[in-house]
Amino acid sequence: MQHILFIGADFEQYLRLKTLLSDFNCVYSVNLPDGIRQFNQQRFSLIVLDLSLVLSDADQEEVLRSFRRAHPVPIIALYDNVEDSNVIRLLGAGADQVLAIQTTDTVLTAYMQTLVNRYINLDRMDREQNCRTELCVGDFKIDLMRRQVFLKGEKIELSGKEFDLLLFFAQNPEQVLTEAQIYDRVWHTDKDFHSSIAKPINRLRQKIEPDQRNPVYIRSIRGVGYQFVPNYVISCDI
Repeated sequence: MQHILFIGADFEQYLRLKTLLSDFNCVYSVNLPDGIRQFNQQRFSLIVLDLSLVLSDADQEEVLRSFRRAHPVPIIALYDNVEDSNVIRLLGAGADQVLAIQTTDTVLTAYMQTLVNRYINLDRMDREQNCRTELCVGDFKIDLMRRQVFLKGEKIELSGKEFDLLLFFAQNPEQVLTEAQIYDRVWHTDKDFHSSIAKPINRLRQKIEPDQRNPVYIRSIRGVGYQFVPNYVISCDI
């Protein structure tokens, strides 16, 4: 459920809007300090801020900038003077929409739903973009754009083919992969693989395994191939 924070808005109007926005969790703060406290404790998808709480133009702008610096959450600023100069000033300070305090419930609700939906879509797109450029699995983080690998936060220097090999393993964690599958996906050729695949895997093990003689990340499965286990646990017999 998405959360909407109302700061200083008319309480009776808040109750009406809360009824109209039954699919959202609406939170009310009577003043700016309480609103800032609520904002710092919970992630919101929209802020509705009554700027009549803040007297000077400079303070209004600083309040908006403070919210904007903290998080890119959309902000609707309610103001009693929506002349062009004020609207331009408040938009420049960080408001996404400036509306008159007298705006009707139905119009305000429409603006709120539009901004929340836009925020949700942008957030989803950002997360999808991160998924496309970075792969995190177990102890490994793989930066696909820079072709870099980090093991428990430490950068591991790999050759191009070693990177491709580890990436294929990381995309198929815990699966038992045959030598033919690995060779086909990493080398993209039907060349005979049996004599050559062990060497690059051993070179990769040298760089990522705590003890190459007892590999814990890339495990050999006798008669089949290999299995990538991105996390390992050291057990102690007591």
